[in-house]
Amino acid sequence: MQPKYESNQAASMPQTNPNQESALQQLNEELAKAEESFETMRRSMPLVPNADYLGRMQAAASNIEQIKERIAALTSGASMSENTNASISKFTISPLAQPINGSVAVCSATFYNTLTVNGITINEGKNGLYVKMPQKRTKQGRFIDVAHPLSADGRRNINETLLTAYKSGVLKQEFEVAPPKKIAAQNAVKYPPEYGNSLARLDVVVGDMVVHNAKIIKGKDDVLRLSMPSYKTKDGNYTSICIPATKEAYAEFNDKALKEYNTEYVYRKLSDDDASKLEQAGIKVQIHQNAKGENIAKIHPDDVSKVNQVIAPPANTFRK
Repeated sequence: MQPKYESNQAASMPQTNPNQESALQQLNEELAKAEESFETMRRSMPLVPNADYLGRMQAAASNIEQIKERIAALTSGASMSENTNASISKFTISPLAQPINGSVAVCSATFYNTLTVNGITINEGKNGLYVKMPQKRTKQGRFIDVAHPLSADGRRNINETLLTAYKSGVLKQEFEVAPPKKIAAQNAVKYPPEYGNSLARLDVVVGDMVVHNAKIIKGKDDVLRLSMPSYKTKDGNYTSICIPATKEAYAEFNDKALKEYNTEYVYRKLSDDDASKLEQAGIKVQIHQNAKGENIAKIHPDDVSKVNQVIAPPANTFRK
């Protein structure tokens, strides 16, 4: 890829040493596991979580932030080479005149020329600078990431690219990157009727990035459409957090989201042994535990016959 620089000073690109690379890889692996654990909790979250559940999620989120700060301390001198960036096609950095709640700069990044994420911040922590993905405060008072990378490499890509650019005075930059290998919608949760025109929430996946809490809404013309995450400003207006970079991108996001919303998944209870058999057979299903501690599998209708070939069909299943 060929980067194009626009900076206010000459860029300096220090190099990492092997020990730093090894420690960074270990931390990124630790971060990936922590984020996977948090994501499992988020997917299993009931519509009205209790205080204990919220406390465990907050502890998991705090652990993720601590790992990010440790990564920031190691990446403070990392280089930004052509091989580092695999997903960011464009970014802008706006340094703040004075730090605000630890933030020293606000960034916008476009991934794969397909998805733009606003509200990314560069923060000063006790271990140095680190990148913080945009977050949204829920009605329960906790903060969750609106968009974030799915892999440790994706996290490292964002950290190294934005931190090195900020320290080098590179405030705008464009890259030539390959299109995303995957665009999908998943984890749709349908709302009860009292939610009005908001019919469901779901995740949108673009390559290595995932956007949470996108909505399926019904317009005044009764047409269903995808609404990407936004937040309400003090003056009552809404500002977008995640935006499709092109009309074509929105059309594809919308199509995938509506198909996910209209898919009637099959849900069934699984024993630990059943779950192990499916894993050994290479059949991936989403499994979470209900309030009774039972394993509940969410099975795509196209995969039902495959599942039934591995484990005996139950007497009763239900669709949702």
